[in-house]
Amino acid sequence: MKIEEGKVVTLEFKVYDKQNGELLEDTKEVGPFFYIQGFGNFVPAIEEALEGKEKGFSTTIELTPEEGYGDYNEDLIMEMDKAEFVEFDDLYEGLDFIADMDDDTEQSFIITKIEDEVVTADGNHPFSGKDLRFEVTVEGVRDASEEEVEHGHVHFHGFDDEEEGCSHN
Repeated sequence: MKIEEGKVVTLEFKVYDKQNGELLEDTKEVGPFFYIQGFGNFVPAIEEALEGKEKGFSTTIELTPEEGYGDYNEDLIMEMDKAEFVEFDDLYEGLDFIADMDDDTEQSFIITKIEDEVVTADGNHPFSGKDLRFEVTVEGVRDASEEEVEHGHVHFHGFDDEEEGCSHN
């Protein structure tokens, strides 16, 4: 089955910082990555490179920040009052969370520092501002279910989630 819009794609990949060769992510450590082709759930340049390919296809794709996760934006570093995190059971450096922004959008952040009553969080993707090299292998391709297409993301049945059957990958 070929990768095309509406197909669920299962990938194994390694991501390297092209400048220094540092391994940034390896799906062998965290499990395969799943997305629906053409739904904007993955890096567009990678989706484009995989269009029409099949299970077993492997390639290396190099991306500039513009093609990948964008330039690093200093404006996305925020200092917040620790009291704003009372709903969190455990507050620690490296914790990621979603914040509601003033413009009614949501933004993902990672806590980078906790000092006294000040929490510093970074809204940049960890790969932003980096030239990247993805080593990608297609592990599977299947039709997306009607429910997956309707929700716009892959479902993993048998896992507990707020929305039964949904995994927000």
